[in-house]
This record gives sequence, structure tokens and C-alpha cells, in this order.
Amino acid sequence: MKIKVCGLCDSQNIVEIASLGPDYLGFIFYSKSKRKADVETLKRCFLLLPKGIKKVGVFVNETGEQILEIAKALDLDVIQLHGNESLELGLLLKMNGLQVWKVFGLKTEEPNWTSMEGWLEACDAFLFDTATSDYGGSGLKFSHHVLENYPFVKPFWLSGGIGSDFLTLPRFFERLPLLGLDINSMFESEPGMKKIEEVKTFIKHWKS
Repeated sequence: MKIKVCGLCDSQNIVEIASLGPDYLGFIFYSKSKRKADVETLKRCFLLLPKGIKKVGVFVNETGEQILEIAKALDLDVIQLHGNESLELGLLLKMNGLQVWKVFGLKTEEPNWTSMEGWLEACDAFLFDTATSDYGGSGLKFSHHVLENYPFVKPFWLSGGIGSDFLTLPRFFERLPLLGLDINSMFESEPGMKKIEEVKTFIKHWKS
């Protein structure tokens, strides 16, 4: 199981989390986020990261120009689109050599799968989070059973209120193209500051 730790913005915390061996680190560039990362801070911090960890930039309704500028400055591997972005933007980013993950917010009812079909070409993976007006980081969960009839081969990430007590998945996930788990606010002492020991235990559990 791959693990992504998202919402990092403190230099020391980033380096400590990176040392635990997650597959991906996520950095938010949404101006209204309590976990907004600073580009210049990240530039210095990234010099200390172990090789092999992929860097994900999280954006909400941002322009392609701005995304590409930040992606180049930080050598990002993946762009996570968390808003109401167009298919054209997804294709543009892919044409520029970036992986694209498109986020869909879910609740308790089965999703409208048809509405996602256009993104099958415009992204490399989906990410399913809990639907909120704040675009994630709420700590709220959605019913994972709404994914039981997932109709695509497109891989996806699971997010939304995943905490240290999240130790098993429903059996139907065994037949689904689940890439990994995306953790954030449930592992924080405050916005943007992850609890090292809890993240360490979580990663060890899901990678053992």
C-alpha cells in the first residue's frame, strides 16, 4: 500500500516525515488553506529529502501558468487538482510531463460515475476525499461503500478522515485499483504539523 502524507508546510516537520519512508509528500498551494506551503521554504527543504519520495502539489482552481511555474520551481512530480478544473487544464499539465490526480469529493450516496468519464483521459489517477466547502483537510469521513461499484480501471487514492485507527479496508477494495492512502489532518497537532510517531506507526502498519 502506498502512503501519501499531505498538508506539510514546516521545514523540520517535512524532513522528519520524509525520513519515515512515505511514498509521496503533498504540499498545498491554495491561498485559503491553513496548510499553505511557501515555495521558497520548500526549495531549501527539498535539498534535504531522501531520494525516491515523490512531491505532489495540491492546487484549487489555479491557472495553468501558475501551476507550471510552481511545478518547475520545485520539480514537482504530481499535480493534484482539488477544485473545478477543466479537462483542458489536466491535458495541458500532462503534456508538460506532469502526472495529474483529479480529486472528487464524496458523501454517502453513490457518485455520478458518468461525470468522471471525461477525466479518464485527462488525469493519471483519481483521489476520493470527503466533500466539503473547504476542499479537504476537514478530518471528515465519507462512506467507503459508495466505491463498491467503482466502474473504471483508472487507479485511485483514498482520502478523507483517515486516522491512526484506520487499520483495515472493506474486502471489496481487493478487486479495486486502489493506489494508496492519503493522510492529513487526523495526524496533526495543529494545521500543517504532523505527529511523527503516529505517522511512523501508520506507515509501518500499511507497509508491513
